Amino acid sequence: MHNFHKADYRVLFERSADAMLILDGNRFVDCNRAAVTLLGYEGREELMKARPSQLSPTLQPDGRRSDKKADEMAAAAFRNGSHRFEWLHKRACGEVFPVEVLLTVIPFGGREVLHVAWRDITQRKRTEERLRLSRHVIENTSEGVIVTDLTPAIIEVNPAYSRITGYDREESIGRNPGFSKSGHHDSAFYARMWQSLRRDGRWQGEIWDRRKDGELFPKQLRIDTIYDEEGQPLYYIGVFSDITFAKQAEKRLQDLAFSDPLTRLPNRSLFYTQLQREIISALRRATRIAILFIDLDHFKAINDGCGHSIGDQALIIAAERIRDAVRASDVVARVGGDEFTVILPDLPSPDAAAQVASKVVSVLGKPIQLDGRDFRLGASVGISVFPEDGDSVDDLMRHADIAMYQAKSHGRGGYCFFSEELNRTNRRRASLETEMRRSLDLDAAFVVQYQPMVDLSSGAWVGFEALARWRHPEFGTVPPEEFISLADDNGLIGPIGCRVLRTACRQVKRWNDRTGGRFRLAVNLSARQLLAPGLVEDLRAVLAETGVAADQLELDITESVMVTKAESAIQQARHLKDLGLRLAVDDFGAGFAALNHLRRFPVDTLKVDRSFVIQDHGSRRDSAILKAIVAMAGQLGLTVIYEGIETDEQLAFCRDCGAGLAQGFLFCHPLDAADIEPLLRPAT
Repeated sequence: MHNFHKADYRVLFERSADAMLILDGNRFVDCNRAAVTLLGYEGREELMKARPSQLSPTLQPDGRRSDKKADEMAAAAFRNGSHRFEWLHKRACGEVFPVEVLLTVIPFGGREVLHVAWRDITQRKRTEERLRLSRHVIENTSEGVIVTDLTPAIIEVNPAYSRITGYDREESIGRNPGFSKSGHHDSAFYARMWQSLRRDGRWQGEIWDRRKDGELFPKQLRIDTIYDEEGQPLYYIGVFSDITFAKQAEKRLQDLAFSDPLTRLPNRSLFYTQLQREIISALRRATRIAILFIDLDHFKAINDGCGHSIGDQALIIAAERIRDAVRASDVVARVGGDEFTVILPDLPSPDAAAQVASKVVSVLGKPIQLDGRDFRLGASVGISVFPEDGDSVDDLMRHADIAMYQAKSHGRGGYCFFSEELNRTNRRRASLETEMRRSLDLDAAFVVQYQPMVDLSSGAWVGFEALARWRHPEFGTVPPEEFISLADDNGLIGPIGCRVLRTACRQVKRWNDRTGGRFRLAVNLSARQLLAPGLVEDLRAVLAETGVAADQLELDITESVMVTKAESAIQQARHLKDLGLRLAVDDFGAGFAALNHLRRFPVDTLKVDRSFVIQDHGSRRDSAILKAIVAMAGQLGLTVIYEGIETDEQLAFCRDCGAGLAQGFLFCHPLDAADIEPLLRPAT
């Protein structure tokens, strides 16, 4: 065995990577090169001149003075033979740094001295501080942290993991992390995850897990591989956050963006998206799709007459009835105020769409109870079929809309398929609407014709009904039944009606002045015109401007308005009567149950629907009904006007039913004012 000599120890002392010094009492008697370098002195001689107290800051980290604490450390070494501790030293430049100190008592020159070994632990301290910080972060982060070995088996979790999952640390350590699988993902999902981990060393994505109480929850998970210095995998660390609330918020935002907040049905945006998907699917599988465009017939009357709260309840009930009337696979959406649509995928034939449409019309036609009262909504349905009626979302929706308007024009409460004839009609309707707006700027475009009202007893003309006519340079004379309904739908009926009223009042005033008579003037009002907020003021202005007496102007309203918009119409009628105007009920007896409202409605005239006159005018039943109407009118102090008399037989029939006024081609067709002039005679 080799014996080390003094020279050998000297070599070890000098070449040691750790700083070494020999401390004799309060002075250094030796040091190695590592000590000189560590403390930043220029050479050994300079370091040896320094006193030990110069190599330390005044205070140590625990707040104690360095000189006093150094004496205690030395005493402990002499007492125990050695002593290891951490210390703050100071370099020649004044920089303070941490070291680990080992004091060892050794014999030196016949006495005991201290062998001092220093190891710079700056890096270790930094590492420890980072570890402490990391541990603090991991312990206090809101994200769950899980560490596994390569098995994988859990070797550590943080408090957030336990808070999120419900499993405490002891329940989790040693288990495979898959013990809390949700069952939501298949084996292929996990295979892709492990493939990514082995190839890239990491994986990130959304995954569903199961809490201890069995609740499933979504989490955002990132898994990273931890490697050793040689690049070999050691551990997996997973960091995840519970995204339940984020998912709920996302769903709420989606609901707001893509669903109707009132009925919870898909809205127009989502409906269009789903229709596009169904078209693509139908193209691939060579199947049919049908689109139902549903418009509620009497919703506006309920909404305006009873308030928006009742209207909202009606829409909710309508949505439920439509949903119940179709298959679970069909898509129902609310695309407008009172408009609903349905996608019928995998349609065996167009007849199947007709059956569904008929069912929808039927269920929406049944009474609904709102606020203790019974109402009937009713519906008109338009149908377009893919691919026959179009191969795009816009075409199918437009054609279903056209078909719906056709169904409504047939009397509502029915359905209609789209056809090219309807498309042509719709194009004409669109052209007419454009031209109608232009024609309003031309005084000659809309003219007024006049049809006399005849006293059946004397045969004298007692008044005129003013009838709007539209003469267009391209379309010719547009039939009233075509342009009046169009004007009512697009909101132009007000300006047109006001022009007709003003023109007719001026004309009748001239005729009265010329003949000395008091001709009555009847002007038709649509429901929209009757309920317009400014109607009373407009009429007052026209009367003042034209000089026509208020009791000479009679406003004709349809019987249906008395039923569907009763309360609003009655209130407006009373305002009109306050002006001194006369009111007539047009088309009386056309099928609406208006008798109940007649006693509350301040009317002056009943215009009997022409169907009583032109059909079976000699029948005992029609005679009995008309005589009852005339008798009732007499009891109520109302005038009766028979409409549509075209033959002498019809005239005789009406005279037999009772006295009154009459209109019809038998007496005179509607004529321009210039053609009426020669037929007028001075009053006698």
